[in-house]
Formats: sequence, structure tokens, C-alpha cells
Amino acid sequence: MPVKVTVFDGADCIGGNKIHLGFDGHGVLFDFGTNFNKINQYYDEFLQPRSSRGLHDYLDMDLIPHVNWYREDLVLDDVNLAAVPELPVDALLISHAHIDHFGCAGFLDLEIPFVATSMTAALIKAMNDCGRADLGAECAYCTRKGPGIDRRTVLSGKGPYVARNFFLTEPHTNGFEDFWARSKGKTKELEPGELGDMGSLGLEIKAMEVDHSIYGATAYAVETEAGWIVYSGDIRLHGAFGDKTRKFMGLAKALSPAALIIEGTRTSRDDAHFQLSEADVASKCRAAAEDVDGLLIADFSARNFERLDAFIGIAQGTGRSLVVTVKDAYFLDAMRMVDGVDRLSKVLVYGELKSKRSKVKDSVEEQIGHLVDPKEIAMHPWEHILCFSSYDMGNLLDIRPEGGRYIYSSSEAYFEDQVFDFVRLHRWITRFGMEVRGFQEKEGNVTFEPGYHASGHASADDLTYVVETIDPDLVIPVHTFRPEFFKEMDRKVALPRQGTPIDVP
Repeated sequence: MPVKVTVFDGADCIGGNKIHLGFDGHGVLFDFGTNFNKINQYYDEFLQPRSSRGLHDYLDMDLIPHVNWYREDLVLDDVNLAAVPELPVDALLISHAHIDHFGCAGFLDLEIPFVATSMTAALIKAMNDCGRADLGAECAYCTRKGPGIDRRTVLSGKGPYVARNFFLTEPHTNGFEDFWARSKGKTKELEPGELGDMGSLGLEIKAMEVDHSIYGATAYAVETEAGWIVYSGDIRLHGAFGDKTRKFMGLAKALSPAALIIEGTRTSRDDAHFQLSEADVASKCRAAAEDVDGLLIADFSARNFERLDAFIGIAQGTGRSLVVTVKDAYFLDAMRMVDGVDRLSKVLVYGELKSKRSKVKDSVEEQIGHLVDPKEIAMHPWEHILCFSSYDMGNLLDIRPEGGRYIYSSSEAYFEDQVFDFVRLHRWITRFGMEVRGFQEKEGNVTFEPGYHASGHASADDLTYVVETIDPDLVIPVHTFRPEFFKEMDRKVALPRQGTPIDVP
């Protein structure tokens, strides 16, 4: 029986990786993420797939593949999966905790175990705790749904939260186990799933740490009758932990892999100025923070904790306190359960004005003892750096800064609707007389200043270096708008077509 790689998402697109590896009667999934390019063609913030229809809308709009891997409580009377391919899945291997790599995993059958690093598992559970509402996000645990009056609909479950079985790639701490078993941030009891070791799955799987713009990222290798199949996940060489990616390259090469499934995010971009290290970015942001008398705001990607660590240093070096949101604080505490680093002791937490208390906010306040009231920041703006993004701009109405600086330290806009988001953000910033660093807006045109952001992905030259170093028999590019780039390497390359199996000889 040939070994087959089927790319359901990640072919001719960026994000949404859903890749199946079938071998010797077994099967594993490499990631099961949200394809934002596809979903944004039909949906926006106020028009979303209907949760009351379970899997129906996601299947009908081809946002998830037509396969036999899903939770029974989400398969409704008018959803027929009887004729779909019977593909075995022994486990889902999650490369890292970005939504485009795990955001649809909540749809998967509860009997399918998930494999991840301890850091990735902790971040996924923290997201669950903080309450992303869509069904696909119920990855660490969920409630079993019940049928509605019309059996083509589902109701929110009333029973306890049911945790999935997670198998970790390395030993975990007692603190992590306590965090995993708690229903912190939620109001129901949590029925814990099995928290096991990857080796107990009965498959030959190797996890190899890599560097990406989120902590806990890993590549995988799975042994099959055709040889080792390696999946890179998202990687870079120019980050502060680029040596992890280099070590992965050496380990993967030693396996003499039959196939390498590799990302190609930056093969279609002319962005040589993004070949910056995190140290370069920290230096640029530090310079932008040094000559400001008023409030500083730092805007960087959610869960880019390496950038947050850099801004902790910038705050300390400029005599300010870094102020994070409650949700950020909850993530930092979850991370402490894995790496033992107490980042919460180095930051303040913003006390957003809410009409109701939340379990997450109560948990954070219990942990640190005090949230910073907006009026405290308003009285002494020069003492703080706020970690805000465009979604937090409404909070400036409680602070009312007069001047200061907004440092944008995240990715550029690549689509027209994203450009308008920056136009709107610029209006908020200038309304309070703040200067902007990192991007500029004039008459609806947005330009981005180099030096304030380091990409989470390897450049085209670095990808060539990765492939040539690992030297696989077959290259399968994913997570790219330009898969044909890999054909330029004079190697055997299989360009995936969505849902069409690729034989690995």
C-alpha cells in the first residue's frame, strides 16, 4: 500500500494547513487550521458560519474537508458524510498555537488524540479558557452539543466540559498538570482527558523544535514503510532561536527523509527588508521609545511573546512599566506553568472597565493582586507602555492621552480590507495627538516603515537552504501562494492539489 500525502488546505494558499499522511493502515494529521484566505472571501466580523448549524456551513462552504473525522454531535440530520473517503486518523500533530494551524481542530472527533509541545498545549488551553466562541476553537475541551427542536440545529451543551486527550512531545511539570485540570476562566466543571506521552501512541514520531513567531513551535517526522516523512510547520532562521531550526535541519537530514512537507510563506513576497532579527527589531523599537514624554503604546501580534519579552526589556530600559491586557496576563501565567519564567512579575495588568466580572479577570487579579485603573495611567502616562492593538482603541477614551507615540511592530497589510483597518487605526491614534512609528497613512494610502517587525517565516533564500540541507527525496510545498518556487531547486517536487493524494514511493 503506497504512502499517501493529501493536502486539504495549504495548497496554493497561506494558512489553514490540513494535511493527512496515510501509511500502512494508519494515518496522522499535520495541523488542522483555519484558512483565513478562504473564509474571508465570504465572511467577516459580523457574518460568520452559524454555530447552530454545527458542521453544515463549514462543509457547505468548503472551509473544512468532506471526511469522516468529525464529532458526532456536530453532524446534523441534513449533513451526509456516508460517502466520504474512509481515511484513518491515529492522531493530530499540532505544529504551533497559531489559529491558521489549529483553529478547526475543535471539529475533530473527541477520540482523536492531539499531539503538541507543552507550550503549545498550554497556549491552546488558555485560548479555550479566554473564550473564543466558534466551534472550531474548542480544542482543549468542549461541551457535547444537543439537538435543537429542529434536528438540523444544535444547542449549546449543558453538561460539563469534556477535555481531549493530549499527548505531549516532552515531559511536563506538575504545575502544567494542575493548570490543565483546572476549569479556570469557565463556570462548569472540567472532565479531564488523558495527558500522556507521545511515545504511547504506538507510532514512530519525532518532534523537533523550530523557531517561529510563537513559543513552542515544532516540526514532526513520522516513520512509514516508504521512509520518514518530515513536516516543517512554520519556520525561520533569523529569529532569536534560529539555532532550533538549524538543529531541526540536521536531525531531519539524518533521517534521509522520503518526503519533506515544507512551508513557503515568503516565496511570493519581495520583502528583503524583513530579513531582520528580533534583536534588530528590539533595537529599532527601543530607539522609538526613548525620546517620548507622554504615553507609549506597543502594538504587536497576539501571542508573539518573544516580542513581548523584548518590550519588557524596553520598558525597563526607559524607566517605564509595561502594561498588558487581562487576556495577555492569563497567557503569561499559562506559559509559566511550562517554562517557569514569571513574566507577570515584570508587567502591570490593565483593568479594562467592564459591566460584568469575568472568571479570567478574577483569576488574573487573584494571581497579581491589583489591576491598573485607566485613571492611574491617565495621571502618569509617561510611566507606562501599553500593549494595545486596534481592538483596544476604545479604551483610550478612558485614558484620554495628550500626545505620546504609537509603535506598530507587527506585519504589513497585504489585502485591501486590511489597508482600511490601518486607516481607521490611524484616525484613533491621531485623534489623541499621538505620533506613529511603524506605519504611515496619508489620504487612504498606507506605507510601512522597515525595521519594526521581523517575519515569523523563512525567506526564499533560507527555504532553499533548508531544503538543500535536509535533502529529501521528494518536496511537497504547502502554506504558500507560489508553490512553483520549489520547482526552481532542480529537485523532485510534487505540487499538491487540494484533496488529491500524492504517492510517496
